[in-house]
Amino acid sequence: MSTNIRLAKNCEFCGKDFIAKTTVTKYCGDPCAKKAYKARKRNEKIGSAKKENRRIFPKPAEGHLETIQGKDFLTISEVAILLRLSKPTIYRLIKDGNLKAAKFSQRSTRIRRSDIDNLFKNEK
Repeated sequence: MSTNIRLAKNCEFCGKDFIAKTTVTKYCGDPCAKKAYKARKRNEKIGSAKKENRRIFPKPAEGHLETIQGKDFLTISEVAILLRLSKPTIYRLIKDGNLKAAKFSQRSTRIRRSDIDNLFKNEK
């Protein structure tokens, strides 16, 4: 089946005017369609990288930071939120001996609040 529809449209990628043979055509030709597809995929990757970054550095919930600051012993996740660092960075500080931690089991590590305060007092 052929159609006799001819619509004057504007290319969404390059902005040139062209004659479309269907009502859903967005681009003036194959090169613009391919470039628009690549730009769309690039923006998706950038968006997913930004989401990943937000997942690594979560923003503390409203009121949660005050709860953390009131505790004497903190978990790795709480220290990461408090210092605005990632959890691997906290583990690296512990491994290097810059931050003291007590390991009660394989999944239970606690850090004293006073040790976090001393971390900043010992800076040269």
